[in-house]
Amino acid sequence: MKKLHLILRTGLLLFGSLLFIQSFSQEIINGTWDMQANGWRGKNNQRFTIHFPAGGTLSTRVWGTGTYTDDCSIASAAVHAGLITPASGGNVTIEIRPGQATYTGSEKNGVKSHDWGAFDGSFIFVSGNKVTTVIDLPVINADWNTQLNAYERKPGQLFRFYFPPNGTVSGRLWGTDIYTDDGSIASAAVHAGLITKEKGGTVTVRCLEGQDAYKGSVRNGVTSGDWGGYGGSFRFEAGQVSTVTTLPSNVIRGDWTTQLNAYERKPGQRFTFYFPAGGTLSSRVWGTDIYTDDCSIGTAAVHAGLITRENGGTVTIEVKEGQAAYKGTLRNGVQSNDWGGYGGSFVFVRQ
Repeated sequence: MKKLHLILRTGLLLFGSLLFIQSFSQEIINGTWDMQANGWRGKNNQRFTIHFPAGGTLSTRVWGTGTYTDDCSIASAAVHAGLITPASGGNVTIEIRPGQATYTGSEKNGVKSHDWGAFDGSFIFVSGNKVTTVIDLPVINADWNTQLNAYERKPGQLFRFYFPPNGTVSGRLWGTDIYTDDGSIASAAVHAGLITKEKGGTVTVRCLEGQDAYKGSVRNGVTSGDWGGYGGSFRFEAGQVSTVTTLPSNVIRGDWTTQLNAYERKPGQRFTFYFPAGGTLSSRVWGTDIYTDDCSIGTAAVHAGLITRENGGTVTIEVKEGQAAYKGTLRNGVQSNDWGGYGGSFVFVRQ
């Protein structure tokens, strides 16, 4: 039975390849609900944005979770991932990935995906219709010799760099659009047309896996070189000011003034809050380990050692009854204050 299934998959793979021939040059591709990604196999790390019309029909052709085989129904996989619905359709962006040794199925959002063994091509989703929150990245003050391989990194990770004016372009540059991670990031940014050596500027880079080959070119007065296989790469992200991440529906996007007493609540109830990077600490903190519910939750979380002002983060709190007294302390650079009796409290739930 599995052999028959494999034959069917191979036949549809060829069909899928033909389906995409006319689509590569389009910015947004008009897709159908049986469209597959195998026509882009081997274009690893390249991205394609596809529009799926409303009123779609779900397919059983879905293998994997998070990373999918490239002969899946892309639209049905997008429903599985929670990015679109059959009723509404919508746009999704996929990134082509190499084949995996195994794919694990799961059931999500009314779609059953299946297990599979080794397969030659994959894709992941990098965006969709899901509600997103913009999170600013911290800026690293770099120089014109800075290389990405100087940092602890992994594929998909983002870094944001600032390069000062009047820089010197380096000859250490290999690739076009995707660059080796031992190149000068600033020189690559000039090559890509994102900054100039006279003015400098800020760019965001995404870490990528190594490529089999890198093709050099001359752009914006900068020459990049050819190179063969190399173990680490990067590309520049459009929208250099921030990156976009998806928050689960049960997470509340707070700011650094958010207080628990702004919410309907009762003892034992739990809330999860996300606080953005680059917050401003507040003096509104009373207590230690158990806090009054009119505190700045974000600042209390820094006091408790759960997040930092620079990076922000997500915390879960549990509502408690009021206490007879609250004891202040100095922790993690935050001074909390003493207080007497108060009608509402909270504690952090440490995961």
